Amino acid sequence: MMNNKTGVVMIFSICFVFMSSCGEFGASAAEESFEDADKPAYVQDIPGDFWLCKPWNYENLANSGRRYPLFVYLHGSGSQGLPSSLPCFNGGEDQKLYPSFVYEPHASGSWDNAKLIAQIEALKAAYRIDVNRVYLMGYSMGASGSYALANAYYNSKKAIFAGIVRMSGQSQSELAPAIADKASVWYHIGLADDAARVTVARDSWDFLKNYPGNAGALETTAAVPLASYPGTTRTLTRGSIEIVKYTEYDAPVGHGISNFPLTDPAVLKWLFSQSLSRR
Repeated sequence: MMNNKTGVVMIFSICFVFMSSCGEFGASAAEESFEDADKPAYVQDIPGDFWLCKPWNYENLANSGRRYPLFVYLHGSGSQGLPSSLPCFNGGEDQKLYPSFVYEPHASGSWDNAKLIAQIEALKAAYRIDVNRVYLMGYSMGASGSYALANAYYNSKKAIFAGIVRMSGQSQSELAPAIADKASVWYHIGLADDAARVTVARDSWDFLKNYPGNAGALETTAAVPLASYPGTTRTLTRGSIEIVKYTEYDAPVGHGISNFPLTDPAVLKWLFSQSLSRR
């Protein structure tokens, strides 16, 4: 027979795994139905030069009180800004597990942080967005832009991304102390990338590993679970939270790793488990 304490623990575990309605994580994906007629798709905001995908079932009356994560994706310099590389998470299928807003801005040369911040704030005001679960992913130019945006966002609004996934950054290896204290970061780099990018990646790992607020965190090492892209992931864990992860993919993997985090199901699972309310 299950006692009350055991029942509470089991309910919490189920709630957390499925990002359910127990608290901030919304209705259970195990209980929610997903009809093709309601499948999410990108809508282009032409004046703002960005694409936006709403969560699956956002308009359903049953979800009227539910708040959703906001996922921000900054593309690399070779992208035209079209969402073909990130179609609402693998054709919408991952939206069943992680219903969220997906905001994909476009930049032709470099990122305008003031514009990005204004658009993010406008989305937060217009939609039911969980401000504790705003996530940021960037590749190449977007990876460098991710740290620049995170620092600018904090300096401007005192706002912090709960989780940051950074791939092949070309500059900036440090975050403001308030961000390092609260945000969780997963850095990805291919070891056959340019030496300067590998150096930036390793400097970023060293900064977070040696950050005073991470003193005492447990460091572990594991193989990348992708047979086609072998490598090693180092993780810093404090309490039950994986606060920093750093993945190096073995050569000949180089700069073109923009699709890797969406190939490994562990990445989205990790990202969508992050919340400022837990730090």
